[in-house]
Amino acid sequence: MSDAVVLGYLACLTAVTTLAALLAALARAPLRNTVGARAAYWLWLAVPVSAFALTLPHIGRGDANPAAAGPDFIGWVWARMAVLIESAHVSLPFAEAACAVWAVGVATVLALMVLRQRAFIRSLGILVPLPDGTWRSGGVTEPMLIGVLRPRVLVPLDFERHYSAEEREFVLAHERAHMRRRDTLVNGLGALWLCVFWYNPVMFWAVRLLRFDQDLACDAAVLAAAGRGRRGRYAEALLKAQLAGESGLALPLACHWGTAHPLRRRIAALRRPVPGRVRHAIGILCASTLVATASLAARTVQPASLIAPPADAHAEANSAAAARHAAGKVCPLALRRARERQKARTRA
Repeated sequence: MSDAVVLGYLACLTAVTTLAALLAALARAPLRNTVGARAAYWLWLAVPVSAFALTLPHIGRGDANPAAAGPDFIGWVWARMAVLIESAHVSLPFAEAACAVWAVGVATVLALMVLRQRAFIRSLGILVPLPDGTWRSGGVTEPMLIGVLRPRVLVPLDFERHYSAEEREFVLAHERAHMRRRDTLVNGLGALWLCVFWYNPVMFWAVRLLRFDQDLACDAAVLAAAGRGRRGRYAEALLKAQLAGESGLALPLACHWGTAHPLRRRIAALRRPVPGRVRHAIGILCASTLVATASLAARTVQPASLIAPPADAHAEANSAAAARHAAGKVCPLALRRARERQKARTRA
């Protein structure tokens, strides 16, 4: 795989996913105000789905390559990128330098995230399991959910003293909503995404909005189960958690209860009515439509050189070899005849 192919693939992915992230960022607030935060959270699927759609071949067209959907699909994708870069006349030294800078950036950002996560895990100390399925640690000041493959709800040592029984119920319901939605896995994938696209500030902004929409969706899920009359108590629990953890540290593989996001915006979102099942279903349909639109747009803006099927590689290689062989035969023959004519003229 050449450096030019990697560079072209990154360029295409950056353009498509940036547009998808901007679409989700612009549509999230109107959709949230209309059909609720739980449906608006699904808008962020537009980013990975559009990236995946960019690499899919056009199946079912007369000019499509039948082998593209087979085992050699990845090779087909790289062949499309090679055609794109070759048509753009990207110089090899520039492509090599750009890929080297990108690889160094990926390794650096990944190392920083791993070091920060390991430092946090070490700061937790010994985790003590509780009968209700939660874990207690003296290294945290606010409730949170940690772990990607095995998520666990973590509470501080003064959990019972700092929160009332009703507030503890809300806190645990919120974190368990994160657990049901596998939000720590989403955050882990988002961290890896930032490692790949470390050069794109739009992605860092988009991941921050994603984390905020995560919490709004869990707030809506808890309030839908608790009822409208308990919003005031839920807001009080949110305020206590926000004041208890003022560090604002946003770990890539954890879901915080309240430190990473503006408190005023979350409380303002609590004032909106929670949509019922019908409005929620309509919201999921609207979000799915926007995600599908983003994926179709990614296919539409795909460069023509990536859509056109390549000729058979062996046929191209054989034809090129035949041409070189014929040139090797013709050129010496023409040269010999020219020399003979020159000698004849000299004798005459």
